[in-house]
Amino acid sequence: MPALPENTKPRLLCVDDESSILKSLQRLFHATEADILTASSGAEALELMHQYRVNVIITDMRMPNMTGAEFLALAAQRQPDAYRILMTGYADLSSTIQAVNLGKIHRYIQKPWDNRELMTAVEEGLSLYHLVRQNKVLTAKVAIQNKQLKELNHSLEEIVQRRTIQLRNTLTKYKDLAAQREKEEAATLEVLYNIISSYPPLSGELAQKISTTCESIAKVMKLPAEQINFVTKAGLFCEIGKIALPLNIIQTSYSRLDGSERRQFNEHPQFAEEILLPAQHLSDMALIITNQLERFNGGGEPAQKVGLDIPLGSRILAAARDFWLLVEGRLDGKKMTLRQAFDVIKLQQGSNYDPDVVKALMTIVINNELDLVRTLQHGKDVAQLRVGMKLKQNLYNHNHILLLPNGHVLTEKSLGKLVEYQNRHKEVLYVTVETFDTTNTE
Repeated sequence: MPALPENTKPRLLCVDDESSILKSLQRLFHATEADILTASSGAEALELMHQYRVNVIITDMRMPNMTGAEFLALAAQRQPDAYRILMTGYADLSSTIQAVNLGKIHRYIQKPWDNRELMTAVEEGLSLYHLVRQNKVLTAKVAIQNKQLKELNHSLEEIVQRRTIQLRNTLTKYKDLAAQREKEEAATLEVLYNIISSYPPLSGELAQKISTTCESIAKVMKLPAEQINFVTKAGLFCEIGKIALPLNIIQTSYSRLDGSERRQFNEHPQFAEEILLPAQHLSDMALIITNQLERFNGGGEPAQKVGLDIPLGSRILAAARDFWLLVEGRLDGKKMTLRQAFDVIKLQQGSNYDPDVVKALMTIVINNELDLVRTLQHGKDVAQLRVGMKLKQNLYNHNHILLLPNGHVLTEKSLGKLVEYQNRHKEVLYVTVETFDTTNTE
């Protein structure tokens, strides 16, 4: 694609096959600083991107001929610096995953959208545009000042000092941008977790139990912190591939599936691998999930690996996962106590499970360290919260949907959203906070 001229003003591209939606977006953003372009299809939007450089893209997921995911994937190739926002509903889970992976979205907005949330997302995109533009201006200034250094030797010290300050400011801005990218990656994981929690056959609560048990086993086995992190995340997302399975298979206990259905069920780790493949920073976690159905004696799926050839994280995940599936009655339809579930796991050490992993699990069970999911009625209620308080753990609602992540520092905006959520859903939230920092209110 030939180089496009730089914008004098930022451009916002809105894509939707419904003209009423496009008109609503135009009304919403008419007062912004950006020029607004509209397109009724992905193909028309790509044609506009041949003519103009755009800075923020808002697109609907469901459109004829080309979905929002397909359009964003092409848009990311043509203008990778554009800030990409996807609007869709929870009903289209597989398309949401496709958009996260292929479209490389920056923000995910649920329809019907909240005007303030959408405006905030667009303002973030425009802020990124200004940062890039300011950096170009600053780079040009640095080039001019380099020339002045040669011409004005008598003021060398003063000019060098000025240039150093400007370069330091540029580096600070780049560090801030890198931190923002890390937050976006964390947001991707939060979206994946909320998909698990909001998909009825799966369970966010079960995912937390498996994840925390994986973490506890890894700590007992004294694994390095990085490996503990990988296996903990793998436990949380070990069932993500099940969204690709038929509902009747997910909702039926494993012992009641016939041979054909079991073969389908055993493919879910490979579906998870395909979902996570574009996210290279999650490759270590994906490897653990992919090999979770391998058995210690070599009778598992998909490669019949034996013993220590199976990644240690996968051996830990297999024991933690089946332990809680037995407790929940998802393997044979009969719920068990924690001790009964462990006894079943113990009987199969050396065949299905690594004996060293089973030994670590026994330590946890004996020491009663399986109080894994903290009750929701713990911590401060929303009325007691103040701006500047820092969350000590993730905040979930009663359906185990993630509302705010661990480490979030409450602002007036986020605190107001919690109050609004309680009032709208008639649900009491309890928040565990760590510190109260009145100096951090942004």
